[in-house]
Amino acid sequence: MGRKCPFLHLGHSSVSPDIKLTYATFLLYWTNFLAHFVKLEYRNVSKFTYAERTLVMTLVATLSIKRIPDLEIIKEIERQTNKTVTTRYLYQVKQQIKKDSKKWYETLREGEYEYIHEFRERINEIIDLQRRHYKIIEDNQNNPSIQQTSLAELHRLNITLSNYFDVAPTIVTIPVKQNDNSISMAQQDKEIII
Repeated sequence: MGRKCPFLHLGHSSVSPDIKLTYATFLLYWTNFLAHFVKLEYRNVSKFTYAERTLVMTLVATLSIKRIPDLEIIKEIERQTNKTVTTRYLYQVKQQIKKDSKKWYETLREGEYEYIHEFRERINEIIDLQRRHYKIIEDNQNNPSIQQTSLAELHRLNITLSNYFDVAPTIVTIPVKQNDNSISMAQQDKEIII
């Protein structure tokens, strides 16, 4: 007793409608179907410029953190780039973000001084922003609303900087020789506090 081939609608007219499906023929038809489906799926994906790829990665990272469903992320990408993407492409972008993040983290973890340099750069940025706000306050003596806004931001920057300085001793572990024993600055700080 023969069965109708379920894949005839894909253009496999050379196959008789009354065939007996064995496991091997089913696998053959299934792989042809998947190949056809993948070709259709990739046809809809437009090429992105470097700026668009960066935008897509930023959108995917930001919206994924907010637990936005994949279909809504795809709609947002289409809205901002005017190009269609598939769920498969979205998955590839998420995997690339994970890979890049892991590589960045491992680089910072393995290179202690690079991490300290990055930490120091953030502190220098905050100090630079503080200088700018002090200048804004000085330049706007006759405008109290601008001064008040700048003072509020200056207060937030002071808190952030204070938090950074609180964390700094746990990050920096510079070996110091004391009585022929090598101990870190963080360990010395803990001993002084205790």
